[in-house]
Amino acid sequence: MPAWRQGQAVGEWRQIANSALSSAPRAVSASGNTGPQSKVIAWTSFIIDTRNSSIYSAANGGHHDYAGNEVNRIGLLDGAPRWTEPRASTPMSQISDDVSHYADGRPTSRHTYYGAVMNEVRNRAMVVGGGIWGNGNGTSAMDGFNLSSNDWDAKGSYANAPSEYTSAFGNAVAQNRATGDIYVFGGFAVARWSNASNSWSRLLSGVSTYGQSSASAMDTARNRILVVGGENNDRGLYDVASNTMTNVSFTGPNAGDVGGTANGLVYDPGLDVYLLRKAGAGNTIYRINAQSFYVDTLPNANGGSIPASTNGVYRRFLYVPQLKGVIYFPSYGGNGWFIRTS
Repeated sequence: MPAWRQGQAVGEWRQIANSALSSAPRAVSASGNTGPQSKVIAWTSFIIDTRNSSIYSAANGGHHDYAGNEVNRIGLLDGAPRWTEPRASTPMSQISDDVSHYADGRPTSRHTYYGAVMNEVRNRAMVVGGGIWGNGNGTSAMDGFNLSSNDWDAKGSYANAPSEYTSAFGNAVAQNRATGDIYVFGGFAVARWSNASNSWSRLLSGVSTYGQSSASAMDTARNRILVVGGENNDRGLYDVASNTMTNVSFTGPNAGDVGGTANGLVYDPGLDVYLLRKAGAGNTIYRINAQSFYVDTLPNANGGSIPASTNGVYRRFLYVPQLKGVIYFPSYGGNGWFIRTS
């Protein structure tokens, strides 16, 4: 274990010193009403590479909050993790409003919502759709950041996201890391991007799961995806093998507490549970049994001073297999928080 993680007890929260994204270098000074803090506060997600426990912020910002499309990285296996900037932002002279890609061909800054995933098969950090710099309208563009070259793939390298995803802002997104496939849940439908064919297909229509602002995560033991909360208080369970979607009933003392929008959700294989984090301050994590859907809270300590997260958690609450726990970045100016879960 890295130095900062050594001796940590199960259930203990720890701040990682000097891990605030605000400390990252910025080679290009991009503009925006709220500036680079929008990489966290403007409806955004981070991305984890589980092969080496690196976290990425890719092209986060958008609307008129922040124009910068830089990529930042922090390596959690380092003894003293620090944010770096593998790819600087497009210069302001090449940045335009209301477009999917800037003049240099790199993707626009955007509210990423849940649309940020790591494709470990392709060695890409990927962003899907989102609210673009300028008018904030949604884009269907999907882009990949090559971790070997530290640059974006050419514009148009990937098939555009379908209407199931772009029908509303913040629709649920889940990924099968083993295959690289991406599943989206929106507009009462389910669609999948096939990593093998680089194409989208509609899998189901007319399901009861709406998907907007709903958290989702894939249970890798059973190959099924839970979609919970959001604008329609979803309780959907998608089975990958059978291509079926059903509703589940939560039980337990906190069954009524896992609704709401823009929550963070992960599957923890060490505990065989889903862990759900809301945007409020404090240490509360809801624990959802992946088989029975019994809901209670995860016993934990030392997280009472975790700050509230502005405009939701989305995918800044991430399971880290190599460290046996979850990393959470609630704010731009504050440190990351890690809880050991097993």
